[in-house]
Amino acid sequence: MRMVGTIAVGIVALLASPARADSVISWERVYWQGCAYTIMVLEGDDPYADTRYSVSLQSAVDSPATCSLTPRTVELVDSVSEPRIAIAASAEGLAIAYSYEEYARFSWGRNLLRIHHLNPSTLGSVKVAELEGVWLSGTGPWFPSPFSLNWLTLYPGSLEVHGFLDGSTNAISSNVPATSWPPPLAQGNHFVAIYSDFFGATLQPPQIVTY
Repeated sequence: MRMVGTIAVGIVALLASPARADSVISWERVYWQGCAYTIMVLEGDDPYADTRYSVSLQSAVDSPATCSLTPRTVELVDSVSEPRIAIAASAEGLAIAYSYEEYARFSWGRNLLRIHHLNPSTLGSVKVAELEGVWLSGTGPWFPSPFSLNWLTLYPGSLEVHGFLDGSTNAISSNVPATSWPPPLAQGNHFVAIYSDFFGATLQPPQIVTY
């Protein structure tokens, strides 16, 4: 009961801030070394806002005997469409993922999926991998195109993100420099991105499989 209460108090404190009038519409939580970590999607009360949704991350002490962090909340990103979120922990570390749509005033907003290796004490990012859904034409131009996160899984030595390709999305690009352009055309409506040694010193290019 105390564990649930800790998170509930933290969420209430976040929403009670006079600068926000947002509602938590989805959340996921993990416990790691006596600390609790919750990733949340919040929805603003203004239906005409350019970015109605946001993603936040919150830490809390679950077991004072093993967790000595200072509880905090960080805002990660704003989004035009409702984000999809995931969080996972293992002996190697703590990771989160979320997909969202950027706001762009005079063009199409990019559709992105970000995966963070987190510093558990500060909630800062040790490294960030980024995937982008695109539509590639046969003549070269490309446009942002929707895709979304489904789930995040940690294995010994690797991290996997699974997701959906929506509508006209026919390719996924990565922010890791070694990834070539253009990316291979996607086949099917689902994808898996596999990052080897995600918690290692250097972020490796993902292996992306579509089906």
